[in-house]
Formats: sequence, structure tokens, C-alpha cells
Amino acid sequence: MEGTTLAPEVTKDPIAETLRSYAENIIVAVFGVLPIFFIPSATAPFEYAKIMIVVVGVLASLVLYSLSALRAGGLHIGISYTIISAWILSSVALISSILSGDIRDSLMGDVMTTQTTVFLVLLALVMSAWALLGAGKQAVMRLYMLLAASTIILVVFHIIRLIFGADVLSFGIFTGAIATPMGGWNDLALFLGLSVILALIALDQLPLTRSGRLLFSFVTFLALVMLAVINFFTVWLVLGFTSLAIVVYALTKDKFQGSQLSLVTEKPFNSASLIVSLAVFVVSVLFIIGGASVGGLIAKYTNVTYVEVRPSLTTTADIARNVYEENAVLGIGPNKFIDAWRLYKDPAINTTAFWNTDFVAGNGYVTTFFITTGVLGVLAWALFLGSFVVSGIRMLMSGNDQDRMWYFIGVSSFVSGLYIWGMSIVYVPGAVMLMIGALCVGITVSAERTLRGRTTRQFSLVTNRNTGFMFTLAVIAVIIGSVSGLYTVGKHYAAAGEQNLGNNALQGESRAQARSHFERAFTLYQSDIYVRRIGELQYVRLNELLALQAPTQDQQLEFRQVIQDGVSAGEEAKRIDPLDPENWALLGNLYSLLMGSNIDGVYEKAKEALTRSRELNPKNPLTVLNLAILEGRAGNYDAARSYTEEAIALRPNFTEAFYYLSQIDIATGNVEGAIRATLSIITLEPQNPVRYYQLGVLEAARVNVDGAIQAFEAAVSIDPSYANARYLLAIAYDEKGRSADALRELEKVLELNPQNAEVAALVETLRSGGTLSVPNVGENVPFQGNDAEVTDTGVVTTEGETGTTLVTPVNTVPENTNTPELAP
Repeated sequence: MEGTTLAPEVTKDPIAETLRSYAENIIVAVFGVLPIFFIPSATAPFEYAKIMIVVVGVLASLVLYSLSALRAGGLHIGISYTIISAWILSSVALISSILSGDIRDSLMGDVMTTQTTVFLVLLALVMSAWALLGAGKQAVMRLYMLLAASTIILVVFHIIRLIFGADVLSFGIFTGAIATPMGGWNDLALFLGLSVILALIALDQLPLTRSGRLLFSFVTFLALVMLAVINFFTVWLVLGFTSLAIVVYALTKDKFQGSQLSLVTEKPFNSASLIVSLAVFVVSVLFIIGGASVGGLIAKYTNVTYVEVRPSLTTTADIARNVYEENAVLGIGPNKFIDAWRLYKDPAINTTAFWNTDFVAGNGYVTTFFITTGVLGVLAWALFLGSFVVSGIRMLMSGNDQDRMWYFIGVSSFVSGLYIWGMSIVYVPGAVMLMIGALCVGITVSAERTLRGRTTRQFSLVTNRNTGFMFTLAVIAVIIGSVSGLYTVGKHYAAAGEQNLGNNALQGESRAQARSHFERAFTLYQSDIYVRRIGELQYVRLNELLALQAPTQDQQLEFRQVIQDGVSAGEEAKRIDPLDPENWALLGNLYSLLMGSNIDGVYEKAKEALTRSRELNPKNPLTVLNLAILEGRAGNYDAARSYTEEAIALRPNFTEAFYYLSQIDIATGNVEGAIRATLSIITLEPQNPVRYYQLGVLEAARVNVDGAIQAFEAAVSIDPSYANARYLLAIAYDEKGRSADALRELEKVLELNPQNAEVAALVETLRSGGTLSVPNVGENVPFQGNDAEVTDTGVVTTEGETGTTLVTPVNTVPENTNTPELAP
């Protein structure tokens, strides 16, 4: 859109130019080091720290630019439909958040995740800030050089760790081989793919010196090395297509001299660009076709396997269809995909390792917002992406050959933005890549304005007193808003840090210290998660006090205080977020524990809370098992059995439910009948390890240790990773005096559960020649199996194939990491 000049040209002022230069350099520096920036503290929220530095940088730049414009007496504003559409998208998300019923989670969440409304506002601010600054081409090239340096540092960092081990350069936070300063392992692949794309475009379009060509070739080589280790299939597809396009263009561009798209000068052929692009294409095709085999070979030598999984496109579409039946216009609310997943996931997922995994996003970042912000969100995203693509194509088609550098900036920023936002449709990038994608949009807008010769609206504060007064107020508002926003986000960040300190204190078994940190976190930001953590601590302590045979008077007083604190925490968590089933489950389980304490009304309160938890998470068998345990504690064994069987119907290999079913049979004196029934079922399901496990528990209950050992051994032979069966087998071995066999089983259990302090203590006891003294595990099994792992940012990983089409792997699964087949 063409602007009109409203006032004479604003005279440049040295102080104003200095302020604007500072604003420009802050953003360049922040984004240039963003991929490698981290705070070397295990308690600092990792991804949130990167978001915070961008928040600080962008707000500081806006304040400096406002002061610069005030000093200069005017400013230029260019109108961009792409940036306007980004703000429309943020507005739709804001409205959806307000009407979601859980405005806290939708607006900011607990660590300002990428799904929140505030993060979308941050992305729009990043785009607007760069476009508003109107940074020159020198600033863009400085940014590109910093990103190239970050690429080299990242790759060298990881190669050193791959060669010398993960303990090298760990800084106390990078504890595993796949830990990376980028935040996520696949985000590293996305960034390296971006680096390769920028390098290929630079080699093709810039008149580089020999050292320049060597630099970009070296960056490409290093990036390919790490991409081979990560093996992100979609990135290989993009690189293969991009490199092929550049190869074709390099071979044919001399045929199109004089066309608008050509940047050819006297040199008709660029051998460096052709060679490097061909190399990228060949490597990409190799991993596209034979990624499993090649990836398996690389994993063998690097000892690095990583498979991230996401809900498939079909699964995401099914959830969207269910959400639209009730909330078609504005969806379920930003950052609330997890609620939709709990309500509408396919029950078949319960037969897989992801039965108790709550995904926080669908198959892609953009498609997740289709669910969380509804039809209006779909239209807003289509408007944003469509306007960006249209403006970028127009820029390329009308490119001005007279300024080769600006054209390179336009092409590189547009292709980079297209790459990141295209990937966001089929994947869920982390915060770093999304913020870089927003910056690419801002750079593209600036390049388009320059290449297409579009004028900007010029506002003079000198010739118009009313305009000057209004602008002065606007500058003051920007400064106050920036300081207020930084204060709010700072408190939010500090709360997340306190939560991490609390979690670390728990690992050190310091509950009092952990509670203190959770309380401080809650003071800074009233999140249901923080107060729920306090309630969970009280739940654990309540269990311990109830297990005492002869509590002292002080312990009885503590018992009453723990009940009061625990119930208060559960009620507060429920009040803050009544749509989170975990809040209701905590409250219900607290009341459930008190069934034998002669407190009036606890059964009714527990039943109400656990029923509500089940309504909010109806497909999860744990919510049904909680009701079964409540009924068992109340002596309603028929109802307990019915709920337990219902849980087993939801998850046929649900160890926890089978174990509790055995406890019901023991409590009702039906052990002999249960054994006969289990043996009959085993004849029909001879390869079901859970049935053998159930038989072992029953045999142990009637003190038939030999029979229990035989049953547990059968379960372990079918499923060597069955930690619960190995644990009880070890106890049975120890009862028979087979200490060596018991130690072997517990060592295997510890290998499967390396963070379990109880098992580690039992292993040390056996190694020192002692015998096991294990209390009755009662209603619960020692380990609740879940083969999927979930990171703090919601990334779900697994080993080998997923075993279902409901979720799909992002990385190519190496052939040698497939899950072992069941023994015949």
C-alpha cells in the first residue's frame, strides 16, 4: 500500500540517529546470539530465558526508537498487511483466551509457552519492531554473520560432546547427549536447516570473495554433519527441494539474463554454488531414501538416538472436529490443546506407550491453533500466511537489480520465513525458531518496502502541535507499557524459577525447602500448578502419617495440620483452574486417604471430586482406577471391582488395575477362585505378561512363593522390560534365599528406572550382604509404566516405532533402535 507524505522531510538529528542505532543493534545482538544463549543454572527456566531476552531486547528497542522519534521531531511509518494480519491473529487469540474459561493458562501459562496468547503478541511485536526501525542492509548482514557464527559454535559444541562424552561442556545443565543450547534437539535441526538455506542463497547471489565462499561452504558442511546425527525427515525434504531448485537455477540462469528475477552480472556461472548445492541435494536424497539404515549406522557410532512423536494429522483433525461441535467459532482456547486431547483422544491410544501422555499440541504449530482458536483462528492464520507469501512473491517479481544486496536480503529473509512458517504447519517448533521466523517476516517487510520503492507515511511533530502532543503521549505510553510489561513478565519468569528450585529441592528430598519455593512461586504468580505442588507434598506426608502404627501426640497434631493444608491447597488449585482434572484428582485422592479416619463426609467429597476428574479426562484409565480405590477403601468391593474392570477395558494391559483387582480378591477372601480364573484366562492369552503378573501376585498372597516365582519369571520372559514383575520377582527370590538372583533383578529394575531412590537403596542392601525388608505395597504397584517421556516444554519422545498410527515420529527411526519383539 502506497503511503502519502504529510509533512516536510524530518531533519536528521545526531542524537536521534544514535538512539535509533542503539535500538537496531540491540535486536541484531539479541537475535544473533539467541540460538546459543543460555543461563548456566539448572534452576533457570531454559526456554523461558530465551523468551525473556527477546522480550527485554524488543521492549528496549521500542523505547529507544520512541525517544529517537521524539528527539527527531517525527517518524516514518510503513503500512504492511502482513504485520496488520499478525496483530489480527493476536487479537483473535486474546478474545478466545478471555472466553475460554481458563484465562490464566490461555494468556501466559506457567512458562509463557509458544501456544499462549502473550507469545503470539511477542511474535507480532518482533515483526513490528524490525519493520518500524527500518534497519539498513548493514544491520541485516551483521545479523546473518552472527547467526553463521552461532551455527559454527553450536555444531562444534555438539561434535566435541559426541566425541568426548556428554559430561564435557555440560555447564551443569546439558546433562544428556541430546541436550542443546537451542532448546530442543529437533529445533537444532530446524536452525541448521535454516543455516544451510541461507548459505546456499548467499553462495548463489552474493559476489563473495574466496574466503567468503569458504566460510559459507564450511557452515554448510558443519550443519550437514549434525543434521545427519539428528535425522529430521522433513528438514531433509526441504533441503532436498531447495538445493535442487538452486542447482536448476544455477545451470539455467544465464538463459534468462535481463529478466526481473535474474541477478546475473558479468559472471554467468557460479561453480561454488553449484557444487555445494549438489552436495546438499545428494546428502538430502540419501537420508530421504535410506534414512533408517544410515541413521542406524550413525546412531551406532554416536550412541545418540532420538525419536520425537506428535499426534498424527488424522488424530489432530479428529480432535478438531470434536472441538468444533461445541466451540467452532473461537475454539477451546489458546494453550488448551491438552484439554481437547484428554476429552477427545482415540481410546485406542491406551494400548500404546502413550496411554498416559497428555500432548500439549497437535501435529503442527499452526494446526494446533485451528483447534484452540476455532474458525476465526483458521481465517486469521490464513490471512497472515497468505499476506506474507503474496507480499514476498510480489517483492521477488519486482526486484530491483540495481541494489544486489537488498535483493539478496529480500530473497533470503522471505525464503527463511517461508521455511520456518511452512515447518510450523507440519511441526511444532520451539520458541527460538518461531521468534526467528517472526524476525524474518519483519526483515522481508523492510526489504519489500525498499525494493518496491514504497513510500512511508511521515509524521512531523514540529509543524503540527496536536500531532506532537499526541505523539508525546504515545511515547510515554510506550515507555510505561514496556516497563509494566517487563515487570509482569519478570515476575512470571521468577515464579517459574522458584518452581524449578522447588523441584530440585524435592530431588534432594527436602520437602520443607521445596514447599517454601512453591509458596514463593505462588506469591509471584497465582498458578494452580504451584499450589497443587504444595497439595501433593501434603498428600505424600499424609500417606506416611497414616502408615504409623502408634503416632505420637505431635504426629497427631501434624496429621490435622497436614489435612488442613492439603485440602486447602487442593481447593485453591481447583478454584484457579476448575477444568484441570489433576486438580480434582488431587482433592479427591486427599479425601480418599481419609476414609479410615472417621471424618464425616469424606467419602461424598472424594466421590464428587474423583468423578469430576474422570469427566474432564474420560479416556484415561487412571481416573477410573482412582474411583475403584475409593470404593475399595469404603468397603464397596463390588463397585471397586466394577470400576477396576472398566479401567482394564480402557487399557487391556493396565498393570495397576490388574494388581488392584488382585488386592480386591485378597480382601474378599477370593484368592483361590481368582487363581483358577486367572489360569483359565492364561490358557486363552498365553502371551499376555500382565496375566502372569496377576497370577504371581495372587500366588504370593497365599504364600506360594515358588508359584509366584514361576509366574513372575513367565511374565519377565515375555516382556523383559516389565519392571513391576522384576521387582516382585526379586522380593520372591530373596524370600527363598536367592540373593544373587534378587540382586540381578533389582539391578535390571534400576536400569529401567534410574531415578528410583527406593530401588537404588535395595540394590545397595543386597550388595552389602543384607536382606530385603520391603513393606506391603498395598493398593499401588511400585512403578507406573509409561514408555513415553515428556520434556518440560511438552515434547514427547520414545524409543523405536510408535506402534500406532495415532501418533507419528518426527525423526526417521534408526533401524537398530526398534523396540524388541516379544519372546515367543
